Amino acid sequence: MDVSGIVTQQIIFFATVLVVGFAATKTKFLSSETVDNIQKFMLKITLPFLILTSVANGGTRDELIQVWPFIFVMFFMFGLAILIGFVSGKLMGLKQPEISAHACSVSFINSALVGFPILTAVFPEKSGLYIAAYLIVETIMTWTAGVAILSSSKGGAGISFKKMITPSTIALLTGLIMVAVGFKPEGTVWTALTGVGNTQKYIGLLYIGADIGRRGFKKLFERPKVLLTIPIKLIVVPFAFFFILKATGLISDEMLLAGTIFAMLPSMLIITVLAQEYDAAPDYAVASLLATTVGCLFTMPVVFSFLAGFCTL
Repeated sequence: MDVSGIVTQQIIFFATVLVVGFAATKTKFLSSETVDNIQKFMLKITLPFLILTSVANGGTRDELIQVWPFIFVMFFMFGLAILIGFVSGKLMGLKQPEISAHACSVSFINSALVGFPILTAVFPEKSGLYIAAYLIVETIMTWTAGVAILSSSKGGAGISFKKMITPSTIALLTGLIMVAVGFKPEGTVWTALTGVGNTQKYIGLLYIGADIGRRGFKKLFERPKVLLTIPIKLIVVPFAFFFILKATGLISDEMLLAGTIFAMLPSMLIITVLAQEYDAAPDYAVASLLATTVGCLFTMPVVFSFLAGFCTL
C-alpha cells in the first residue's frame, strides 16, 4: 500500500484549494463578512450532512456492533491526546487562552479531509464501519470536551446540554437511528444529500484559505512555539497511542492500525471555527492547523510504516 503516495496527493489537493480561498480574499472577491457566512454554512449545512450520510452509509447494525470496541479505542485516543496537549502546553510555557487552543489542536483531528481517504485505501472492506464508529466519538468529543476546553479558556462557563443540541449532533443521532432500524436510503435524493456532505472538504479548505488571507501570515506565525505542535501532534500522540494499546493486547492489530491512522492525522478544521467563536486564540489554532497539515506530508508515511512493522495483519 503506497501510503506515502496517498498522503502526497491529499496534501497537493489541500494546498490547491487553500490557495484558491487565500486568493479570493486577497483579491477582495470575498469580503470578511462572506467568510464568516461560509463558516456558518459549514456548521449548519455541510458538516451535518457529512455526518448523517457517513454514519447511515457506514454499514449494517450487526456490522457496526462488531466494531464496538473501536468506539472505546477512539475515546482513549482523544483522552490521551488531550492529556498530552495540556502537559506539552505547560512545558511550552503557554498561558490561556493559547494553552486551550494548543490542547484542542493536538487532540482533535482532520478526519474527513485526510483520515477517511487513507483509511479507505488501507482497509477498503471495513473502512465504512470504522468511520461510523469514529464519527460517534468525534461528534461527542468535539461538542462536549472541545467546546468545554475552548469556552472555558477565559474563565467562561462549562458545557451546557442545551448547546449540545446542534445540527451536527442531530445528524449523528438520526444516522444512528437509521442504522439501528436497518433503513438504507437509496436514490437520487439521498445521493444528492451525500454529495452536499462531501462538499465539506472543499468548503472547509476554502474557508481556511480565505481566513488566512484576511488575517495574514505574519499575524498567524508571530508565535514560533506553534511549530512545536508538529512533533507533538504528529509523532508523540500516535506513538503513545500505539504502544500503550499494543502493550495491553486488548484489540486486534487491524483495529490498532486503524486507530493509529486517526491518531497521526493533522489538526481539525472545526477547532479553528470554534476557537474563533469562543475567542480562544484563533490565530494560534489556525497556525497549528496549517503547521500540522503541511507537516503530516513528511511524518505520516514514516510513522505509519514504522508502527505497522510491529503488527501482523
